Amino acid sequence: MKDYSLWMRWQSIHRTANPLPGAHLDIISKWMLITRSYVFEMNIYAGIVGILLALQFATDDATLIYYDGGIVIVGLILAHAANNMMNDFFDTLHGVDTEGYPRTEYGPHALIDKLISTKGLILAIFLCNLIDLMIAIYFYQKVGLEILYFVFAGLAISIFYVAKPIRLKNLGLGEIAIGIVFGPLMVGGTFMALTGEAFGSAALNNAFLVSIPFGLTSMTVVMGKHMDKYDADKSKPVHTLPVIIGMKWAAKVCQLAIICFFLFSFLSAIKGHYAMVIVVFAIPRAIYVIQKLNDPIPGTQKEAFDIAFEVLPEHLKEKVVEHEMEDIFPVWPLWYVAWAFHFVKIAGAMFVLGLVIDTLIVLGFIPL
Repeated sequence: MKDYSLWMRWQSIHRTANPLPGAHLDIISKWMLITRSYVFEMNIYAGIVGILLALQFATDDATLIYYDGGIVIVGLILAHAANNMMNDFFDTLHGVDTEGYPRTEYGPHALIDKLISTKGLILAIFLCNLIDLMIAIYFYQKVGLEILYFVFAGLAISIFYVAKPIRLKNLGLGEIAIGIVFGPLMVGGTFMALTGEAFGSAALNNAFLVSIPFGLTSMTVVMGKHMDKYDADKSKPVHTLPVIIGMKWAAKVCQLAIICFFLFSFLSAIKGHYAMVIVVFAIPRAIYVIQKLNDPIPGTQKEAFDIAFEVLPEHLKEKVVEHEMEDIFPVWPLWYVAWAFHFVKIAGAMFVLGLVIDTLIVLGFIPL
């Protein structure tokens, strides 16, 4: 085994969903793989969006918003961790995740690669949901019953995304469900938890509006992943939306989601979040990714690497060579989802930056 630093091991998992070749799996690395922590950025961003909106609405000392906002983000991360582990559990139970299926090829699988026992995975799911329940009770005491609507709606989608008898993913509803969870449920729920605003209030409706672009970025990522698994899902059969409508239309839906991200961001700007126009800086990358969604998946890992290497920043190109990873596309056979992430990283960053600027304006730190 090679002697990589802990930071290098964790960084590799975070960036590529895979440990470094020959690296020892320390306990943190193992749990990063089991929970698929490399997607937790989306939860953190969702929580930050809700916190920023709450800060714009707050009239008193904002200290409690930061404290409670941190608790909310922990809850969102644990909820996503539980969801990822439930996905692996139920998809293995239902015979979807097997050797050779894309889920087992782009990164280690909690059960198939024996990172944890089935009982251990069930216990981890239980503990994550138990802590989330405690967090829900805390906010129920502060805000009231309505906050539990967000909690139980999110839990129901998390379970029945892959669990029988519903299996939303198998009905072509998984992509939309993810957009709802990461948009209105996470952002709107965070806003309600921090402000106590009830359903129907203008402030909460505004939070829902702002949450839509964020939800669309998450939907784009999941749509890309399901496009990558099209052939494998069709043979199972797993009726994701791409399997139901075909790859050509799936690409169009993914492209439409990217376009709608900008439309709803600009609508939010018109409604008063003026700095949201900063997302225009993500348009060049959006155009590039939209074009890539029309292209076929490369035939080999080497071809995928050569195409992806062209868009890497120079400092990352140097690291790839330094770590002797030439010709390796680390998340292979995933392809479209990699381009979706390529868009979402810049679009999400601009989206959050716009809200930060808006918040600083509202709080008086940036005079107009």
